[in-house]
Amino acid sequence: MPNVPNLRFPGFEGEYRSYSFEDIFLFSTGKNIKQSEASPEFETPCVRYGELYHLYNEVINEVINKTNLDKSELVFSKGNEILLPSAGEDPLDIGSASALTIEGVAIGRTINILRPMNINVYSHTYASYYINQKLKKKISTLAKGVSISNVYNSDLRTLEIVLPSFSEQQKIAKFLSLLNIRITTQSKIIEGLKLLKNTASESVFAQQFRFKDSNGNYFSDWETRELGKVLDYEQPTNYLVSNTEYDDNFEIPVVTAGKTFILGYTNEIEGVFEKKRLPVIIFDDFTTASQYVEFQFKAKSSAMKILNGKDGNNIKFIYEAMQMINYKIGGHGRHWISVFSELKIPFPALGEQTKIANFLTSIDEKIKVEMTLLQQYENQKKYFLQNMFV
Repeated sequence: MPNVPNLRFPGFEGEYRSYSFEDIFLFSTGKNIKQSEASPEFETPCVRYGELYHLYNEVINEVINKTNLDKSELVFSKGNEILLPSAGEDPLDIGSASALTIEGVAIGRTINILRPMNINVYSHTYASYYINQKLKKKISTLAKGVSISNVYNSDLRTLEIVLPSFSEQQKIAKFLSLLNIRITTQSKIIEGLKLLKNTASESVFAQQFRFKDSNGNYFSDWETRELGKVLDYEQPTNYLVSNTEYDDNFEIPVVTAGKTFILGYTNEIEGVFEKKRLPVIIFDDFTTASQYVEFQFKAKSSAMKILNGKDGNNIKFIYEAMQMINYKIGGHGRHWISVFSELKIPFPALGEQTKIANFLTSIDEKIKVEMTLLQQYENQKKYFLQNMFV
């Protein structure tokens, strides 16, 4: 088979060429910078190994932390490095490459540093994308150790990278970096909307901001109600999924009250929560996490409570009020019956409940739209990464 990718920019021809790492890279390591010695408040920009798989992606254009260590004891970047952590709890972390594009950044220990042996052979941003896409799993197989996995420069020397011409590398790297910038920008838009939602919720539930009725008058004064007085609970026994081999091609979501929310999809059609009884709140009896559910579902855990609204109250309002509860979990017991149902929430008239719920829902809907757009960008990037390398 010819060494050419599935996707290629117009104007480029010829096969890609395979290179051994040891023929194109110079290998070195950084100097120790402890976690306590790095902070955004310090002076000298620095990168530590754990940050490579927690804070950064394939290209580092801006660093977060700094250090006050003696500069004579540090190793500094030239802006042409590829950094790979040489240790990690997960072997896949070790294949997380980052192209460092900034000069004068102190590079921490436990980082494998790759620099060019000769100029114009490879673009370090292109090589970083390539390593993450094509070599990450391979590097993880080189890892040694039990609780902590290690990969050294001597291991990396044995690897091979497949490269087009230098100009084609630059074209691809620039394109992928623009996609990354769009993804980062979109993520910031979402974080901004989430912050807006939190700020708005705090103002509403502190009654710093009040809604008015159709006549322009404020609704009646708020009361307080115990959650158990405004919500009924139901055990999930009748809705538990029996087979956890999920498939995205199936139709029925399997939910959890935790952050994951949708664990997967099942084809089980018996014991699905009825559409006519929606919406509901699902509540984790151990962690007290909760989710608002508007679609039919099956449940994974028997530790989940299904909460239904009483007396025609707005359940979306009640859910939002629950998110404002600052409850410290103690012990390993269940919480709904013994504690949580007795907690009190601020409780306005139904008309104001509805206005508050609609207002906060409008922000939720905007977040959903932006998250869908983010997913589209991430899918585009994934597609290009799968098809632009050999």
